[in-house]
Amino acid sequence: MQSDAPIPDTAFLRTYATRQAASHALADDVFETLTEALAAMGRAALVVSGGTSPVEFFHALRRLPLAWERVTIIPSDERVVPLDHPDRNEAMIRRELLQGPAAAARLVSLIPPGEIPERFHAVVLGMGVDGHTASLFPSSPDLQAALESDDALHRLSVPGPEADRVSLTPRALLSSRRIDLLFF
Repeated sequence: MQSDAPIPDTAFLRTYATRQAASHALADDVFETLTEALAAMGRAALVVSGGTSPVEFFHALRRLPLAWERVTIIPSDERVVPLDHPDRNEAMIRRELLQGPAAAARLVSLIPPGEIPERFHAVVLGMGVDGHTASLFPSSPDLQAALESDDALHRLSVPGPEADRVSLTPRALLSSRRIDLLFF
């Protein structure tokens, strides 16, 4: 797949002694990136994953003094379940990130799809035990189509009893100024 996004000239691995230290350091870095975007463009777009990895990061980030009303939050992926289903990433993002001043941020739903920005300022992804990130599951029969898609979103069948997923595609994810992978 070819992407118009520039290849980052820096990539590095940082390790931390604790989940808390990693989460707080990442929150500080993402805060700086979003603050720069807000100063330069007046708006900022942040993609976040679901799961358990980002919860402490969410708690650290929501306490920082951002102009949250000018921040758009986009889930990296979503389960194809009803809007009020407790397994939706959107529900977890509302519960764990969009509290206090951060509640002023705009959350874009993937199901049905809302208006997804063309470029993101920061992407924070997790990684499942099977090696998936976003909902790009290695064993999905739809993985190759998602990897090659020029669209921002792709629906994927997920092996086992899990609900199907809608995921941002690599083309969309790679449009970010910064991409972080947070896993423990």
